[in-house]
Amino acid sequence: MKVLGLFLPVLLLLCSPAMAVELKGQNIDGQKLPARAYYYATGGVYKVQVRFHNKRATIYFDDGNQTTIQLNQQAIADSKNIEGFGKLGQYPLNRTFSVGLVYDNNWLGSNDSQFQLSNPLDGLWKISLE
Repeated sequence: MKVLGLFLPVLLLLCSPAMAVELKGQNIDGQKLPARAYYYATGGVYKVQVRFHNKRATIYFDDGNQTTIQLNQQAIADSKNIEGFGKLGQYPLNRTFSVGLVYDNNWLGSNDSQFQLSNPLDGLWKISLE
């Protein structure tokens, strides 16, 4: 019975269907596609390549850097309007948590007496496939 208790959850995990990103009904997981990425926090538009995997997209910049974002939708209806969330230096673990480095100058023990307001759009990306 103890073996069944260990085996059953593993079997369920292995048998769960993979969730692929779809564009107009076609699976585009694993393909590296040319795109433009707009970062709401800075207003910058970047010529990039993007690779989709499950409900994530990895954005590859021309300088060799990359970032991974969590997509808002798994089924993409408009290839010019793909939105997702992910901060630079962070890797999403699930819809709530991510791990990585935080890029800011507001360290604990800082002598700055003013509170810095965070940008509510920090981390929001819009991808347009070319």
